[in-house]
Amino acid sequence: MSYAERLYKAITLNVEFYESVEADKSLTRQAMMTVALVAIVQGFVVAGITAPIVLAQGVLGSIIRWFIWAFFIAFVGTKILPEPETESNTGELLRTLGFAYAPGLLIVFKFVPLIGFFIEPLVVILQLAAMTVAVRQALDFSSTVRAVGVCIVAFIVMLIALTLFILFTSFFVGVAESAIAPTAPLMGV
Repeated sequence: MSYAERLYKAITLNVEFYESVEADKSLTRQAMMTVALVAIVQGFVVAGITAPIVLAQGVLGSIIRWFIWAFFIAFVGTKILPEPETESNTGELLRTLGFAYAPGLLIVFKFVPLIGFFIEPLVVILQLAAMTVAVRQALDFSSTVRAVGVCIVAFIVMLIALTLFILFTSFFVGVAESAIAPTAPLMGV
């Protein structure tokens, strides 16, 4: 199957495709490539970004978010809200969630007259649906509601962790700033 066919199956929410992606470790690079491709396309279409450094930052940010999101989904789905038959790892979630970004490519139709207005909300809805299918298949859930619940709980846990990280680092930045007076000579000079 070609990469284009995989993207099509991901966009059309093909459950069997997501199940096969979960098991195929060789598709991790293609999943990451999908995340990067969507970031580039959305950077051009939505934000009008043409500066290479800004596009690179957008791609890097998307890949980092993809890794973090897969970790939190794996944690919540396997440790907090698993089903008895749940057996998964972060790699499986990286692959399925990476391809769940694929509906973001449809944003290129934003400029088509008459339908362009509906494309952005449609893309968001399709990406959420793809993420739900990806999570359900990667975590071997029988319930779509549980997959949605895992996504919601993982999002809350991620927000708490991010908030604590920001507070923790802010505290130490404040301590470091007050430890070195700005008027003090550096290195005895």
